[in-house]
Amino acid sequence: MSFEDRIRSSVDQAISTLVQQVVDQAAEERDAAAAAARDAARAEAEPAAQARVAEAEARVRATMDEAIAAARAEDREIAAREIRKQVEAEVEQKMADALATNETRMKLVLADAEARASEALNAAVSTARQRERDVEMAGVTRLLESIRGLDGATSLSEVLDALALASAREAARAAVVVLRADRIQGWKMSGFGPRDAQPKSIDLPLGESGVIGMAVGAARVVTTRDSQSAAAGPGFEPLPADRMGLAVPVTVGGRVVAVVYADGVSIEGHQRQVPSGWPEVIEVLARHAGRCLEALTTQRAAAAPPRIQARPAPEVSEPGASPTSGVTPPGAMSQITDAVAEAARRTARLLVSEIRLFHEPAVHQGRKDGDLLTRLAPEIAKARQSYDAQVPAGVRRQTDFFQQELVRTLAGGDAALLGDLA
Repeated sequence: MSFEDRIRSSVDQAISTLVQQVVDQAAEERDAAAAAARDAARAEAEPAAQARVAEAEARVRATMDEAIAAARAEDREIAAREIRKQVEAEVEQKMADALATNETRMKLVLADAEARASEALNAAVSTARQRERDVEMAGVTRLLESIRGLDGATSLSEVLDALALASAREAARAAVVVLRADRIQGWKMSGFGPRDAQPKSIDLPLGESGVIGMAVGAARVVTTRDSQSAAAGPGFEPLPADRMGLAVPVTVGGRVVAVVYADGVSIEGHQRQVPSGWPEVIEVLARHAGRCLEALTTQRAAAAPPRIQARPAPEVSEPGASPTSGVTPPGAMSQITDAVAEAARRTARLLVSEIRLFHEPAVHQGRKDGDLLTRLAPEIAKARQSYDAQVPAGVRRQTDFFQQELVRTLAGGDAALLGDLA
């Protein structure tokens, strides 16, 4: 039996009981009225008694009907209120149960979603860290290969070639230029399109070479964002306003001998990814290249043949005397003398060649102005001191190979360019 049926049954039972009570009360009143009517009928005439009885019965019936109607109306209202209360209680209970169930489900769903999100986040972080590590390792490996390439160079030109190759790995566009007097000349290029095949076509005065000229003048790293005057880029190629150009000088012995230029501009249709730290890597490569050039210069100077002490001239023996064991035969003495002279000549050639290589702008201007001695006196004096330390005094007195190399290599055969030194 449903809840509503139970309510209806209770209401019907209550109404029936009430009706029965009303009916019983009405019956008692009717009986009382009938008895009174009978008594009155005995006292009066029969017609009048019947009329009074009928009237009394009518009043009784009306009273009973009103009582029954009122009782039923009151019972219905009471029953309706009870039903409403019970229905509201049931609805509230069901809503509470539904809310509790939904809350439990939501907690489970949220916990599961949080677990999946946390797992996905951890996986994403792990993947990102691994990618970052891979990128870092790739950059370190690339830098290590570049350093090895520079260290493995056995000549000055190989060092510059290795520097150009290493710079091209790090930046979208890279160029290595060397100094020729007060001008720059291209050595190697990458990322500039058709220009890459003809780097030596670049020949600009320092004043027209933009950020490169500024790096030479300041002997330090310069970017196009350092000042408005450097915004023109390298001078031989336009640079978009939203891109930065970098020029790093390569110094040897405190002098700039070359410059590395690099930027992040890619040729249209040939975009490439470059590491964000490429300016710093370019600077590291340029500095290491300078140390490699200095090391090669030192090694060449150290590789010159060691100084050989001239042996004393053979003593002249008296007629008939037997030669002593310490006398060197004339043929052996000639060989020793030639070897010492050749070693001195190579030493002089190496020392003077280094002056010309690392101070070529000064050499060029000194030839032009006829003041090589004034411009290069400290370098010449230093090289002369090194020559004197490696070549025996007897050889130096016999032939001044160092002076010959100065005239031949620095002065281009014109001894007058050296002034009093000649």
